[in-house]
Amino acid sequence: MKSLWCVVLVCLFVCNGFAQAGENKWDAFSKNLVRAVQSSNEGLQISAMRMIIRYSNNLDVKDAAFDLVRIFRNHSDQRVRRLAMVTLYQIQDDWAMYFLRRNRQFEKDESILRQSCCIVNAYYRKYKPTSDDEQLYLISEKR
Repeated sequence: MKSLWCVVLVCLFVCNGFAQAGENKWDAFSKNLVRAVQSSNEGLQISAMRMIIRYSNNLDVKDAAFDLVRIFRNHSDQRVRRLAMVTLYQIQDDWAMYFLRRNRQFEKDESILRQSCCIVNAYYRKYKPTSDDEQLYLISEKR
């Protein structure tokens, strides 16, 4: 029942965003997704993260980076943390990638540590290419 309400709320946000006149539909959708991530409703946050991942090429949701980092750091469910981490990668924010890189020293979950290393490496290869491999962030390095 809780997830049904979350889906209904996301649909309302989407419909409201697309109904606004004078704004680009993707801009309105982006703003509503940022609001959804900033809300205190966990189901709405999860739905918004999934939408951000799915439509990331058309969205500008960098304003949600701080809230996504908060979810990644503080959530007790590892699956939600992983979803937040992938969402951070999709929004392509330098500060968020820096945070994931620095988080390596404190991460206790090995699977999240490995995936964050892969995500950070992929980000730096794609968006910040260098001639040398100094920027690569490898698991084999000591914490």
